[in-house]
Amino acid sequence: MLARLTLLACLLLSPQAAQPPAAPDGIDGLIAALQTAIQSGDPAAIKALARPDASAPPLAEFADNMTAPRPSAAVVKERDRAAIAGGRARLLVEVFVESQGQGRVSTWRIDAAPPRTAGRPDARWEIAQIEKLTVINGLYQLSLDPKTEYEVHNLVIQEPDLTLTIPAGHAFVARAEDDPTALVLVGRGKAVFTPHPASERGQVRQFSGSETLTADFDTLFIRFNPAVYAARVPSGAFTPRTINARDLRKAAELFETLLPLSFQIDVGDLSTSHWSLIPNGNDAVVEIGTRKYGTLTYAQATSEPEDISLFDRRHKKNIALYASAAKLAARGPFYSEDDDADFDVTHYDLRTIFSPDRLWVDGVARLSLTTRNPSSGTLTLRLADSLVVRSISSPMFGRLLHLRIVGQNSVLVGFPSMIPAGTDLDLVVTYGGRLQPQSLDREAITVQQDIQSEPIVIPPEPQFVYSNRSYWYPQATTTDYATAKMAISVPSEFEAIASGTPFGSPTSQQDAEGRTRKEYVFETSRPVRYLSCVISRFAGKQSARLNLPLARQDARGAGIDGPAREAADDVPDAQGFNLYVEASPRQTSRTRAFADKATDVLQFYTSILGDVPYDSFTVALTEAELPGGHSPAYFAIVNQPVPTTPFRWQNDPVAFQNYPTFFLAHEVAHQWWGQAIGWKNYHEQWLSEGFAQYFAALYAEHERGSDQFAAVLRQMRRTAMDQSSNGPVSLGYRLGHLKGDSRIFRALVYNKGAMVLHMLRRLVGDQAFFRGLRSFYSTWRYKKAGTDDLRTAMEAASGQSLERFFDRWIYNADLPSLRFTSRIDSTGVHIAFDQLGEELFDVPVTVTITYADGSIDDVVVALHDKRTERTIRAKGDVRSVDVNRDSAALADISRN
Repeated sequence: MLARLTLLACLLLSPQAAQPPAAPDGIDGLIAALQTAIQSGDPAAIKALARPDASAPPLAEFADNMTAPRPSAAVVKERDRAAIAGGRARLLVEVFVESQGQGRVSTWRIDAAPPRTAGRPDARWEIAQIEKLTVINGLYQLSLDPKTEYEVHNLVIQEPDLTLTIPAGHAFVARAEDDPTALVLVGRGKAVFTPHPASERGQVRQFSGSETLTADFDTLFIRFNPAVYAARVPSGAFTPRTINARDLRKAAELFETLLPLSFQIDVGDLSTSHWSLIPNGNDAVVEIGTRKYGTLTYAQATSEPEDISLFDRRHKKNIALYASAAKLAARGPFYSEDDDADFDVTHYDLRTIFSPDRLWVDGVARLSLTTRNPSSGTLTLRLADSLVVRSISSPMFGRLLHLRIVGQNSVLVGFPSMIPAGTDLDLVVTYGGRLQPQSLDREAITVQQDIQSEPIVIPPEPQFVYSNRSYWYPQATTTDYATAKMAISVPSEFEAIASGTPFGSPTSQQDAEGRTRKEYVFETSRPVRYLSCVISRFAGKQSARLNLPLARQDARGAGIDGPAREAADDVPDAQGFNLYVEASPRQTSRTRAFADKATDVLQFYTSILGDVPYDSFTVALTEAELPGGHSPAYFAIVNQPVPTTPFRWQNDPVAFQNYPTFFLAHEVAHQWWGQAIGWKNYHEQWLSEGFAQYFAALYAEHERGSDQFAAVLRQMRRTAMDQSSNGPVSLGYRLGHLKGDSRIFRALVYNKGAMVLHMLRRLVGDQAFFRGLRSFYSTWRYKKAGTDDLRTAMEAASGQSLERFFDRWIYNADLPSLRFTSRIDSTGVHIAFDQLGEELFDVPVTVTITYADGSIDDVVVALHDKRTERTIRAKGDVRSVDVNRDSAALADISRN
């Protein structure tokens, strides 16, 4: 159960449940007597607390579990209580038992019966029935062995891609059941880390200046499974020596500092001691105390899809994160974050009360889900760490135990028995607390903060966004396509926009303090990846009922066939669609213009892809000091900078100052790319941002013609070329992460991703490209896709192998270097391209021939080989021959 918790996190489990009421009826006496009986280690004393008619097998299981081995300490806590028939009470009880340096936590459901002796209200209640819910074993109270110190000589420790060498030093160990599970080494040594993926070596180069990180260190702290100690740590390098008090004191200080950072459990009020898990199998954590970089954390977590990581604790940044060679051999290069999901959520029913003045959220969420794990007694939900879970129940099982994984926005839910795969069940979660709204993420234009001198005069209208990074409602641990119904209550002075089509008009209601509130209801008839809402003051409103034409040809006139043909046949010629535009008070004059523009954008995208994925869309015009946007399913937030903003953003890679419609077009495109089709893991984020960026460029061409399209391409190419050395598109959010510069992310995931699509289009031709796009969309709609899935669709549409194309442009950071030569004679224009690098690229390049009469001929030449030669028949006297004048190729091109 705990193997899948994040390896590097400090795992803090603390029970969250309603406080039990006062118990003058004697239930408290039963709990106290139970704790005393367990501490005695006597099974008979435990059984004596039960009624004679209590079921013997579960009572015996409880007594044996509590007393074998004999406990040295025990704590029993009542977590919940509910009245049941016959004057009895159903208790949820948590028990912590410590024995021989080990701890275990178990939860039990106890039906308690009132005392059989009449007239004794203070008499102790009795156990009528008992049932085991969950048990967590294998908790250890670790400490350094103060009796043994080792002299270290020529120690070499090998981990995947990491070598640690200590010529001389000293060491202490911590043991679990007499076997080493932690090691503290003090002595000067050297760490050498060389990740095998080229992209990760590039990240290491950004961090350290070299593709191999070499660092001197003074201390090591290593956590591992005792079973692999002998294989990991060569015994010949250790020689017992006389204890040195100063050495022990220094090692103990290091141990106490680093132990809580991994595999650590806090059992809350059950014990004040620190408890640790034992790493599974080959899992390990190595804390390297370097002189230059501070503490670097190397981890191997075999249960994770990317099982090797190197983390900079000083700056809290991942340096490297990737799948080991062994993992790749077993799994292959592609994976989905849902591969190991324990369950699928199919529907959310939320009732949420927002109080923006206090940043407070209260909610009740009903999750309908289907289990996937073959057999599981627990599942993990995501919920913001600041929100308190008041109760979790299930119509199938009743009230359930839950534990908070503090710092991971997670809640562990326990079931009374193992749940087989394919089980449909509902969970009802009641929760609440203070929750900060999220800032708009990088799904649209954000900027460098180049502050001007004038102060802010006009404050923006406040807005409160709760979306994918807020964890404002209980949800699956990864984005999970589901339908939903949301009832959102806000103070009367606010309005709410949320994922889904508005259902009726908002209703007025009074809260407990007599204040007027409004409740909005939203329904999603089609699956969405996550649920979002924005709360603000919206004054201007526009709405329209559109009939979007579902064309049987794409925007370039290419006919539909294959899966896209079938998809188009399944829908009528036009799709009814509701468009809404809502604006903050100072933006009301823009609502009509935005409604008209959004209508045109929607119609254009529908003509390309065959349909629109959702049955309504709302544009929320909001205000901020910086432009920004966010586009969850069914709506988009579009921030309009206030006139007196002190910021400038003209140099941002995605700020197209001469074409302001680009921003809206990008956000609308996310309804298809990023929402209707999600990405399988963070490496595939370009399928959202790069596609939205390219579709916005296509709309620029549709609205303003080829000159605007060319201007957009030039900016995309320039910024992509400038930043490509920072890593491949597939690094996703990690691009620019080490440098703290999000412009790198936007230049590559947004702009280079869009340029890759344009080069693909030119390589396979318009008809195959748009046919492949529509096939890709219709196949993966309401699912998560990867680059390999796009490649499959495009290969089917074009009849070409595109493996090398995607490998070079998405998974590698290099750009092609080309030499171009041309000569003109009576037979035509003779051109030649040479690829100068070791790696060959598939890249289309435009050769522009300008004739004496001013006419122009653009010829696209597809390069695949080391040398490509071609003769172009001239249509007249040639004035000049240019290459890549349209900026459509990401290549360094020199001319001879």
